[in-house]
Amino acid sequence: MRLTSLTESGLGISRTEITDLFEPFAPHRFDLDSPEWRDELRRRKRKLLGKYLKRNSLRWSPSTHRNEAAIISEYSKAWNPDAYKHYRLGGVPPRLSPWIYDGQGMFASDIGGTRFRQLLLIRTIEQTRPKRVLEVGCGNGINLMLLACRFPEVEFAGLELTHEGHAAAVGMQQQPELPAEMQEFAPLPLVDPSAFRRIQFIQGSAAELPFEDNEFDLVCTILALEQMERIRDQALNEIARVAGKHTLMLEPFRDVNKGWARINVIQRNYFRGAIDELPRYGLRPVMASDDFPQEVFLKACAVLSEKQASG
Repeated sequence: MRLTSLTESGLGISRTEITDLFEPFAPHRFDLDSPEWRDELRRRKRKLLGKYLKRNSLRWSPSTHRNEAAIISEYSKAWNPDAYKHYRLGGVPPRLSPWIYDGQGMFASDIGGTRFRQLLLIRTIEQTRPKRVLEVGCGNGINLMLLACRFPEVEFAGLELTHEGHAAAVGMQQQPELPAEMQEFAPLPLVDPSAFRRIQFIQGSAAELPFEDNEFDLVCTILALEQMERIRDQALNEIARVAGKHTLMLEPFRDVNKGWARINVIQRNYFRGAIDELPRYGLRPVMASDDFPQEVFLKACAVLSEKQASG
């Protein structure tokens, strides 16, 4: 499928909006030919190549497989309740890595990625007008919390594999309304800061979703399939099964990961599916765009699909 720009996507998002949302979390910017930028990329490439060669030499070893236990171990640390403090403006962004956008290099935080992706989700909901929305692999629930407060009339549900992510989200729901710094983090004003308390958070696996066929008008994944290469077929079949009308997947599709990014995907055993493979799961892509800030070593593409009628 041909990739479109944001202006062609029909979502009504400008590049200026994306840049403004990301800017607070990209404190260091570089010309792409600057020595500091090139030296840092060279250092990271050497490190990545070493890991890739080591993995390739051990490719039959179970220790190299990104299985469920490995994912739980990694993300149980990431989804602790303290992580919510990063969703605010004016702080020191955590975990900086190389990003690129509009011909400029940046050392930036993925927290900024969460912020501009939220605008993609908002515009998708405005376009598709769902009554029920599911996020598969919702982590600590930040995407859904902001969306629920923006669209209090919509029913939201989130499924998360890890106990820690699920517990953090349910724990946050004990507050009477979303903390002020998280409200400020939202890309657009929130309508009801208490609406996140009504989200249904469930712990479970994407390989076996505990929902009925066609139960949700819109099913989303935001860098969640990234972790599911081992269960790619099961997860995509399940997502398509419970989706009634649309899916939105913002994932490292093979179409946008070339060169060093492709090496990184293989080395980490991340999702390797292609956009044109989605129809085999009953999903017809209608929009695909990678026109937003990208990590240099892990690209992502937003793909909106329509559920195809069975038979």
